[in-house]
Amino acid sequence: MRLLRVFVVSLRGLWSYPVRTWLAVLGIAISTLLVVFLLSVLFNFKASLVGQVQSVGMQQIAVVPGKLLNSGKNIAQTSLSSLMSYTSVASTLTYKDSEDVRQQIPEVVGAAPQIETITSVRTANKNAETMYTGTTPDYADMFSMELEEGRFFTEQEAKDGTPVIVLGQSVKQLLFADESPLGQTVTIKGIAFTVIGVFKEKQLIGFNFDERAYTGYQMVADTANLQNASMLFFKAQSPEGLEAVRQKIAKVIAKNHGGVQDFGLMAPEGALHVIDTITDLVTAIAVGITGISFLVGGLGIMNVMLLTVKERTREIGIRKAVGAKWWDILLQFLVEAMYICVLGCAIGLAGAYGLLLLLHRMFPVLSSQFPAEIVLGCLAFAAVLGLLFGILPAAKALRIKPIDALRYE
Repeated sequence: MRLLRVFVVSLRGLWSYPVRTWLAVLGIAISTLLVVFLLSVLFNFKASLVGQVQSVGMQQIAVVPGKLLNSGKNIAQTSLSSLMSYTSVASTLTYKDSEDVRQQIPEVVGAAPQIETITSVRTANKNAETMYTGTTPDYADMFSMELEEGRFFTEQEAKDGTPVIVLGQSVKQLLFADESPLGQTVTIKGIAFTVIGVFKEKQLIGFNFDERAYTGYQMVADTANLQNASMLFFKAQSPEGLEAVRQKIAKVIAKNHGGVQDFGLMAPEGALHVIDTITDLVTAIAVGITGISFLVGGLGIMNVMLLTVKERTREIGIRKAVGAKWWDILLQFLVEAMYICVLGCAIGLAGAYGLLLLLHRMFPVLSSQFPAEIVLGCLAFAAVLGLLFGILPAAKALRIKPIDALRYE
């Protein structure tokens, strides 16, 4: 009963000054909205990136031109400063590197070299820019790509240089809109290709699958006059022992390159490490910057409470004179401060959730998850903030002597 009475008295005291109280609540609400919205966006952004990486499995190893300057480590073991020292060089990767790895390492069950150039693809009355990409039939399985219609090219078609092509979703829409392109002819580099398939839309950080046109590796190398692969992709039998497979791949390719490791290798854990490192850094910066607004809001609460103590001096004196204990006075002002913080936090959470839903409508790739740990953590922090910024006003109220308070005008 005593706690309930204190709570009622606290509410009555606060809303005796509604404008002042609402301004304090608004300060906390804005601070909460900023912090929670930014944290939620970062959480959903990270979840989207991690989901994209995991959607292709955890058995892939990518070989890219360039290297870490501290090349004794792999990407999953490096710090952010080391990641920034990654140097890109002209590619020396070849189709032979890919074939040697597949033949010499039993744990590798798929190999897909990628050679590419930007060019135009034309139909009888339309044209579009595309990433003209040569690879092997393992490519589609490597990235868990699904066909909307048709099929991918075969090993024999790639070896024979058969002019067949598979379109990414964006290229298909630009050239054929909603019509089926199967069996239609498109022209690239003066070569007439027969469309045999169309991929479904596919999203993966760092790769644009939808704006590509895929055919055999050698076809692209010959028609675009290219010698080196832009990247090599390999698939291991299982995620276990991936680091050992990575080292074997590095040895085979380095041997082909005269013992020089002018390339880098990245497994899914390396991509996840990069994502974790960057998002953790951005989150820390965001919390640091927006956290200042919480401090300003807390100071606003303290100011409101100090004014409240001053204006209610006679009331405090009367309560003490009729037998109110010191903890009754202390609890009253702490509850008032906590009430402002928790109410402001709840309003801010509602606003942050609304903005998150709006952002999801504008960018569907970003989910609208509202993590429970962020919500509960924010409410707990608001309560603690109320305690911290309510202590000084409460202590000032405790020092008021009844006789002085009753004389106060």
